[in-house]
Amino acid sequence: MTKPQKKKLIQLLAVAAILIIGSLIPSLGIPGVPGWDAIFTGAGLRGGETDSLPLRVHFIDVGQGDCTLIQSGEANVLIDGGERGNDKNVISYLRNQNVQQIDYLIITHPHSDHIGSLPEIIAQYPPKNVIMTRLSEKDVPTTKIYENLLKAITQSGAAIIAAEPGNGYNIGEAKLEILAPLAQYNELNNMSVVIRVSLGDVAYLFTGDAESKSENAMVASGRNLRADVLKAGHHGSKSSTSADFLAAVRPTVAVISNGQNSYGHPHDEVMKRLAAMGVQVLRTDQRGTIIIATDGKELITKWTKL
Repeated sequence: MTKPQKKKLIQLLAVAAILIIGSLIPSLGIPGVPGWDAIFTGAGLRGGETDSLPLRVHFIDVGQGDCTLIQSGEANVLIDGGERGNDKNVISYLRNQNVQQIDYLIITHPHSDHIGSLPEIIAQYPPKNVIMTRLSEKDVPTTKIYENLLKAITQSGAAIIAAEPGNGYNIGEAKLEILAPLAQYNELNNMSVVIRVSLGDVAYLFTGDAESKSENAMVASGRNLRADVLKAGHHGSKSSTSADFLAAVRPTVAVISNGQNSYGHPHDEVMKRLAAMGVQVLRTDQRGTIIIATDGKELITKWTKL
């Protein structure tokens, strides 16, 4: 048996063991120990196949960075692209998901862990539209990374759309609404484009690296922030996912996109806030790429790491 075959067998056996144990635990009558189905149900999740569902959200594992693919019908939305060096993995993932065209590329803000790999991704997948935040002249980055991004967008021929709160777009069967930024901030993190995507009774909130200043403005705006799935801001930093914001969103699940880092992400304060609200946390450094799909009524999830 070759090494890849052996590894695959071990993975299959591990999955089988988990499923068997999960099915046996309830019959053992051990107090306080839930089975596999109970764990997912209690978190508002259900394991299963996601490919056929009308809205699929892929939180792609790009290490300490952000990259999310949203699919509904024939429409594809890509949010950010991760740090430099992630382009091959992201492009390969898009191909495996049968992505032919990116209808909307949303660039939350111009930090390298969000835009570093986008020039190469754009070259392979020229987007139809690019939604990006409107920066004041003094805040426009002068980095080579940002310069390369602007060149790639120009060469792609994409229509450039300034992120305006209140604007909405149809993506397949789902709806996308821009919520922020609501003001000009000195910090690029707070200039992050924030969007809410909904289908039926289910909604997702994607916050980029928006911090408490932007979060407070969103709460004060009175807009509907309620979402079942929250992409936690700034990789789980204590500067984001504030208590008032969480109270407005009331998520069932929070996804934290992060990898090995020297910042201490996710911070203990954020993890405690989420735990206090009973929010199920899924992290890309622990789960790999996380897929959370919906039929508009319930959440179906799977991930790539066992």
